[in-house]
Amino acid sequence: MQEQGLTLTFPTLPSTISKVEDFIASGRTDPEPLIEIVEQDPSVSLNVLRRVNSPYHGLRREVESIDRAVRLLGFVEVSSIIMIEGVEELRSHFDSHSILLRQIAHTAVFTGRFAQELTKALDVSQDWIRLAFSAGFIHAMGRLVLLHIQPERYATLAETSPMPLPDTETEAQAFGENYRTLAPQAADHWTLPERVRSVLQIAASPTDESESPSKMLAVSIRNGSDLARRDLAENFASSLNPPDDAPASSVDDLLATVAQDASTYASDVGHF
Repeated sequence: MQEQGLTLTFPTLPSTISKVEDFIASGRTDPEPLIEIVEQDPSVSLNVLRRVNSPYHGLRREVESIDRAVRLLGFVEVSSIIMIEGVEELRSHFDSHSILLRQIAHTAVFTGRFAQELTKALDVSQDWIRLAFSAGFIHAMGRLVLLHIQPERYATLAETSPMPLPDTETEAQAFGENYRTLAPQAADHWTLPERVRSVLQIAASPTDESESPSKMLAVSIRNGSDLARRDLAENFASSLNPPDDAPASSVDDLLATVAQDASTYASDVGHF
């Protein structure tokens, strides 16, 4: 039964996420503001240093300077770490639903990474690639709004879902809203940059928008969020492989490659 008149309230967005969203939307490419954001948060600093010194980067000498770590990792990687760490600040508000929060956070990181890498592969301008992770991340965080408003009811909905986390149709039947429609409303409440809000609005209803880089990004985000939910289930990797008798498709290969990368990234960098 559809729940009409859902009273919307929104969790407080960690200041680090707001700061990095503003920085991304500003179009600035100098790393100084990003370095300052990292240096002001000990937990973010620790994770940036941990990432730059991880085997993934294979550096011969350990990096101890935040300034150097940020410059080595680059804009996209550091801004992603800042946003991921921002979720950690929310854990105290969802103590009794920590597993759900972890699942939501995983899908947010997966969606952001998927949108970022797919946008990069589609050869659009650099500013859209910069925007991709943050917009995809906030899109998936629309689920957090439902968990915030009615935690017990959303938890029950998740427990009875055949897959981890309810789908959009189930959410809409229960609440009259789903995470896709709530994401742009949350972004508006959090006064996030207009470009982020615009992409999220298109992602909620992409057929209403003509072809453009913003629609391309919005569709990438929708595809990523669908795959992110599947990534929480078992045998995700095998589900990406087409049947043996299916015709070869470079598009399918690209989507599978990007999805595999997003899954690994959400597990390794997201540490959820």
